[in-house]
Amino acid sequence: MKTARYWTRGEADAAGRGGSFRAIARGWSDESIEAARSKAVEIARRVAERVAGGSSSGPRYPYGDRPLPEPVLREFGGDQNRRAILTRNAYGALVLNTDRMMFVDVDRKTAAHAKGGLFSSLFGKSKTESANGPLIDAMRAVTDRNKLAARLYETAAGYRLIVTSASFQAGSKEAETLLAEFHSDPLYIRLCRMQESFRARLTPKPWRCQFHAPPVEFPFETADDQSRFEKWEREYDAKGASFATCRFVCELGSGSVNPDFRDLIDYHDQESKALALHKLA
Repeated sequence: MKTARYWTRGEADAAGRGGSFRAIARGWSDESIEAARSKAVEIARRVAERVAGGSSSGPRYPYGDRPLPEPVLREFGGDQNRRAILTRNAYGALVLNTDRMMFVDVDRKTAAHAKGGLFSSLFGKSKTESANGPLIDAMRAVTDRNKLAARLYETAAGYRLIVTSASFQAGSKEAETLLAEFHSDPLYIRLCRMQESFRARLTPKPWRCQFHAPPVEFPFETADDQSRFEKWEREYDAKGASFATCRFVCELGSGSVNPDFRDLIDYHDQESKALALHKLA
Protein backbone atom coordinates (compact mmCIF):
# COMPACT_ATOMS: atom_id res chain seq x y z
CA MET A 1 0.00 0.00 0.00
CA LYS A 2 1.38 3.36 -1.00
CA THR A 3 0.84 5.39 2.18
CA ALA A 4 3.10 7.38 4.49
CA ARG A 5 2.99 7.87 8.26
CA TYR A 6 4.73 11.26 8.20
CA TRP A 7 3.91 14.34 6.14
CA THR A 8 5.17 17.91 6.29
CA ARG A 9 6.01 20.89 4.09
CA GLY A 10 9.35 22.31 3.05
CA GLU A 11 10.54 25.30 1.04
CA ALA A 12 13.55 26.21 -1.08
CA ASP A 13 14.84 29.23 -3.01
CA ALA A 14 16.56 29.47 -6.36
CA ALA A 15 17.89 32.45 -8.33
CA GLY A 16 17.57 32.89 -12.08
CA ARG A 17 17.44 35.46 -14.86
CA GLY A 18 14.06 36.66 -13.68
CA GLY A 19 15.03 36.98 -10.03
CA SER A 20 14.70 34.82 -6.94
CA PHE A 21 11.96 32.22 -6.62
CA ARG A 22 10.65 30.33 -3.61
CA ALA A 23 8.71 27.06 -3.83
CA ILE A 24 6.83 25.17 -1.12
CA ALA A 25 6.15 21.45 -1.42
CA ARG A 26 4.77 18.53 0.55
CA GLY A 27 7.08 15.71 1.60
CA TRP A 28 6.39 12.28 3.03
CA SER A 29 8.10 9.35 4.70
CA ASP A 30 7.22 6.12 6.44
CA GLU A 31 10.30 6.48 8.65
CA SER A 32 10.35 9.91 10.32
CA ILE A 33 9.19 13.52 10.12
CA GLU A 34 12.79 14.53 9.42
CA ALA A 35 12.90 12.29 6.34
CA ALA A 36 9.57 13.76 5.21
CA ARG A 37 10.93 17.30 5.61
CA SER A 38 14.05 16.39 3.65
CA LYS A 39 11.94 15.10 0.76
CA ALA A 40 9.74 18.21 0.87
CA VAL A 41 12.79 20.48 0.61
CA GLU A 42 14.18 18.37 -2.24
CA ILE A 43 10.94 18.64 -4.23
CA ALA A 44 10.67 22.38 -3.50
CA ARG A 45 14.28 22.90 -4.64
CA ARG A 46 13.63 21.14 -7.95
CA VAL A 47 10.52 23.22 -8.58
CA ALA A 48 12.26 26.49 -7.65
CA GLU A 49 15.26 25.73 -9.88
CA ARG A 50 13.03 24.81 -12.79
CA VAL A 51 11.03 28.03 -12.52
CA ALA A 52 14.17 30.12 -11.98
CA GLY A 53 15.65 28.54 -15.10
CA GLY A 54 12.67 29.69 -17.14
CA SER A 55 11.03 26.28 -17.53
CA SER A 56 7.40 25.66 -16.72
CA SER A 57 7.75 21.93 -17.31
CA GLY A 58 10.23 19.24 -16.50
CA PRO A 59 10.73 16.14 -14.36
CA ARG A 60 8.01 15.83 -11.78
CA TYR A 61 6.66 13.26 -9.39
CA PRO A 62 3.82 11.95 -11.57
CA TYR A 63 0.49 10.88 -10.10
CA GLY A 64 1.00 7.41 -8.66
CA ASP A 65 4.70 7.79 -7.84
CA ARG A 66 3.77 9.29 -4.48
CA PRO A 67 1.24 8.28 -1.85
CA LEU A 68 -1.87 10.39 -1.54
CA PRO A 69 -1.35 13.21 1.00
CA GLU A 70 -3.58 11.63 3.64
CA PRO A 71 -2.84 11.26 7.37
CA VAL A 72 -2.63 7.68 8.65
CA LEU A 73 -5.10 7.41 11.53
CA ARG A 74 -5.04 3.68 12.25
CA GLU A 75 -3.20 0.56 11.08
CA PHE A 76 -4.49 -3.00 11.07
CA GLY A 77 -1.62 -5.44 11.61
CA GLY A 78 2.04 -4.69 12.24
CA ASP A 79 4.74 -3.52 9.85
CA GLN A 80 5.31 -7.06 8.59
CA ASN A 81 1.61 -7.81 8.23
CA ARG A 82 -0.09 -4.48 7.57
CA ARG A 83 -3.46 -5.52 6.15
CA ALA A 84 -5.25 -2.19 6.13
CA ILE A 85 -4.81 1.50 6.91
CA LEU A 86 -7.36 4.13 7.84
CA THR A 87 -6.68 7.54 6.28
CA ARG A 88 -8.53 10.83 5.82
CA ASN A 89 -8.89 12.04 2.23
CA ALA A 90 -8.61 15.54 0.77
CA TYR A 91 -12.23 16.49 1.51
CA GLY A 92 -12.17 15.08 5.04
CA ALA A 93 -13.82 11.66 4.72
CA LEU A 94 -12.35 8.55 6.35
CA VAL A 95 -11.05 5.93 3.91
CA LEU A 96 -10.20 2.28 4.53
CA ASN A 97 -7.22 1.19 2.40
CA THR A 98 -6.77 -2.58 2.18
CA ASP A 99 -3.84 -4.66 1.07
CA ARG A 100 -5.64 -7.79 -0.18
CA MET A 101 -9.36 -7.44 0.54
CA MET A 102 -10.96 -6.23 -2.68
CA PHE A 103 -13.47 -3.40 -2.70
CA VAL A 104 -15.33 -3.03 -5.99
CA ASP A 105 -16.68 0.45 -6.71
CA VAL A 106 -19.42 0.60 -9.35
CA ASP A 107 -20.68 4.01 -10.42
CA ARG A 108 -24.26 3.89 -11.74
CA LYS A 109 -23.72 6.42 -14.54
CA THR A 110 -20.44 4.85 -15.70
CA ALA A 111 -21.91 1.36 -15.77
CA ALA A 112 -24.98 2.58 -17.67
CA HIS A 113 -22.71 3.53 -20.59
CA ALA A 114 -20.76 0.25 -20.63
CA LYS A 115 -21.30 -1.42 -23.99
CA GLY A 116 -22.16 -5.08 -24.08
CA GLY A 117 -21.67 -5.52 -20.35
CA LEU A 118 -23.83 -7.19 -17.77
CA PHE A 119 -25.02 -3.89 -16.36
CA SER A 120 -25.59 -1.85 -19.51
CA SER A 121 -29.35 -2.37 -19.42
CA LEU A 122 -29.80 -2.78 -15.68
CA PHE A 123 -28.28 0.54 -14.66
CA GLY A 124 -30.45 2.47 -17.05
CA LYS A 125 -33.41 1.83 -14.80
CA SER A 126 -34.38 3.82 -11.76
CA LYS A 127 -32.36 3.54 -8.59
CA THR A 128 -35.09 1.59 -6.81
CA GLU A 129 -35.62 -0.77 -9.73
CA SER A 130 -31.92 -1.52 -10.24
CA ALA A 131 -31.50 -2.57 -6.61
CA ASN A 132 -33.94 -5.45 -7.10
CA GLY A 133 -33.48 -8.96 -8.49
CA PRO A 134 -31.94 -8.31 -11.95
CA LEU A 135 -28.94 -6.43 -10.59
CA ILE A 136 -28.37 -8.93 -7.81
CA ASP A 137 -28.56 -11.75 -10.35
CA ALA A 138 -25.99 -9.99 -12.54
CA MET A 139 -23.65 -9.50 -9.59
CA ARG A 140 -24.15 -13.12 -8.59
CA ALA A 141 -23.30 -14.25 -12.13
CA VAL A 142 -19.88 -12.59 -11.86
CA THR A 143 -19.16 -14.00 -8.40
CA ASP A 144 -20.39 -17.50 -9.34
CA ARG A 145 -18.42 -17.57 -12.58
CA ASN A 146 -15.27 -16.72 -10.64
CA LYS A 147 -16.18 -19.04 -7.72
CA LEU A 148 -16.16 -16.18 -5.23
CA ALA A 149 -18.19 -15.00 -2.26
CA ALA A 150 -18.96 -11.32 -1.73
CA ARG A 151 -21.02 -8.77 0.19
CA LEU A 152 -23.09 -6.32 -1.85
CA TYR A 153 -23.82 -2.75 -0.69
CA GLU A 154 -25.74 0.16 -2.20
CA THR A 155 -24.10 3.63 -2.20
CA ALA A 156 -25.40 7.07 -3.05
CA ALA A 157 -23.94 6.89 -6.57
CA GLY A 158 -23.99 3.17 -7.25
CA TYR A 159 -22.78 0.01 -5.55
CA ARG A 160 -19.91 -1.41 -3.53
CA LEU A 161 -18.83 -5.01 -3.34
CA ILE A 162 -16.44 -6.63 -0.87
CA VAL A 163 -14.94 -9.87 -2.15
CA THR A 164 -14.76 -11.92 1.05
CA SER A 165 -13.53 -15.37 0.00
CA ALA A 166 -10.27 -14.65 -1.82
CA SER A 167 -7.44 -12.15 -1.66
CA PHE A 168 -6.19 -10.09 -4.60
CA GLN A 169 -3.24 -7.76 -5.12
CA ALA A 170 -4.42 -4.31 -6.20
CA GLY A 171 -3.07 -3.46 -9.64
CA SER A 172 -2.49 -7.08 -10.64
CA LYS A 173 -3.88 -8.33 -13.93
CA GLU A 174 -6.15 -10.75 -12.06
CA ALA A 175 -7.59 -7.97 -9.89
CA GLU A 176 -8.13 -5.55 -12.78
CA THR A 177 -9.80 -8.24 -14.89
CA LEU A 178 -12.31 -8.92 -12.11
CA LEU A 179 -12.93 -5.22 -11.47
CA ALA A 180 -13.60 -4.76 -15.18
CA GLU A 181 -16.05 -7.69 -15.15
CA PHE A 182 -18.05 -5.85 -12.51
CA HIS A 183 -17.78 -2.66 -14.62
CA SER A 184 -16.05 -0.92 -11.76
CA ASP A 185 -15.38 2.79 -12.23
CA PRO A 186 -12.25 3.11 -14.48
CA LEU A 187 -10.93 5.93 -12.31
CA TYR A 188 -11.21 3.69 -9.28
CA ILE A 189 -9.36 0.87 -11.08
CA ARG A 190 -6.57 3.31 -11.97
CA LEU A 191 -6.36 4.63 -8.41
CA CYS A 192 -6.09 1.08 -7.02
CA ARG A 193 -3.23 0.38 -9.42
CA MET A 194 -1.38 3.60 -8.64
CA GLN A 195 -1.79 3.37 -4.86
CA GLU A 196 -1.34 -0.42 -4.69
CA SER A 197 -4.43 -0.80 -2.52
CA PHE A 198 -8.21 -1.06 -2.63
CA ARG A 199 -10.11 1.87 -1.11
CA ALA A 200 -13.53 2.37 0.47
CA ARG A 201 -14.87 5.63 1.84
CA LEU A 202 -16.37 5.14 5.31
CA THR A 203 -17.90 8.54 6.10
CA PRO A 204 -20.10 10.90 4.07
CA LYS A 205 -18.97 13.33 1.41
CA PRO A 206 -19.41 16.69 3.20
CA TRP A 207 -21.57 18.28 0.49
CA ARG A 208 -23.99 15.35 0.64
CA CYS A 209 -24.78 16.18 4.27
CA GLN A 210 -25.07 19.93 3.65
CA PHE A 211 -21.56 20.76 4.82
CA HIS A 212 -18.35 22.10 3.32
CA ALA A 213 -14.84 20.73 2.71
CA PRO A 214 -12.07 21.34 5.29
CA PRO A 215 -10.84 24.97 5.44
CA VAL A 216 -7.15 23.91 5.36
CA GLU A 217 -5.11 21.27 3.53
CA PHE A 218 -3.09 18.48 5.13
CA PRO A 219 -0.30 18.57 6.28
CA PHE A 220 -1.10 21.56 8.46
CA GLU A 221 1.50 24.33 8.49
CA THR A 222 0.61 25.97 11.80
CA ALA A 223 -1.07 25.24 15.12
CA ASP A 224 -3.88 27.55 14.00
CA ASP A 225 -4.43 25.40 10.89
CA GLN A 226 -4.60 22.31 13.10
CA SER A 227 -7.12 24.02 15.38
CA ARG A 228 -9.28 25.13 12.43
CA PHE A 229 -9.31 21.60 11.07
CA GLU A 230 -10.23 20.07 14.42
CA LYS A 231 -13.16 22.48 14.70
CA TRP A 232 -14.25 21.49 11.18
CA GLU A 233 -13.89 17.79 12.08
CA ARG A 234 -16.20 18.12 15.10
CA GLU A 235 -18.84 19.86 13.00
CA TYR A 236 -18.44 17.34 10.17
CA ASP A 237 -18.89 14.41 12.56
CA ALA A 238 -22.06 15.99 13.92
CA LYS A 239 -23.44 16.70 10.43
CA GLY A 240 -22.68 13.19 9.22
CA ALA A 241 -24.04 11.32 12.24
CA SER A 242 -27.44 10.72 10.63
CA PHE A 243 -26.05 9.56 7.26
CA ALA A 244 -24.66 6.23 6.05
CA THR A 245 -22.01 5.80 3.36
CA CYS A 246 -23.39 2.48 2.11
CA ARG A 247 -26.23 0.06 2.88
CA PHE A 248 -25.81 -3.71 3.04
CA VAL A 249 -27.98 -5.48 0.46
CA CYS A 250 -27.09 -9.18 0.52
CA GLU A 251 -24.38 -11.83 0.37
CA LEU A 252 -23.44 -13.36 -2.96
CA GLY A 253 -21.90 -16.78 -3.45
CA SER A 254 -21.14 -19.22 -0.65
CA GLY A 255 -20.80 -16.59 2.07
CA SER A 256 -17.33 -17.82 2.98
CA VAL A 257 -15.00 -15.25 4.55
CA ASN A 258 -11.22 -15.22 4.67
CA PRO A 259 -10.36 -15.16 8.42
CA ASP A 260 -7.99 -12.22 7.80
CA PHE A 261 -10.94 -10.17 6.54
CA ARG A 262 -13.48 -10.63 9.35
CA ASP A 263 -12.35 -7.72 11.53
CA LEU A 264 -11.98 -5.45 8.49
CA ILE A 265 -15.51 -6.24 7.31
CA ASP A 266 -16.91 -5.61 10.80
CA TYR A 267 -15.02 -2.32 11.00
CA HIS A 268 -16.21 -1.29 7.53
CA ASP A 269 -19.85 -2.04 8.36
CA GLN A 270 -19.67 -0.23 11.69
CA GLU A 271 -17.97 2.94 10.46
CA SER A 272 -19.97 3.21 7.23
CA LYS A 273 -23.25 2.51 9.13
CA ALA A 274 -23.99 -0.15 6.52
CA LEU A 275 -26.57 -1.89 8.70
CA ALA A 276 -28.44 1.29 9.68
CA LEU A 277 -31.41 2.74 7.82
CA HIS A 278 -29.86 6.18 7.29
CA LYS A 279 -29.92 8.28 4.14
CA LEU A 280 -26.94 7.52 1.91
CA ALA A 281 -24.30 10.20 1.50
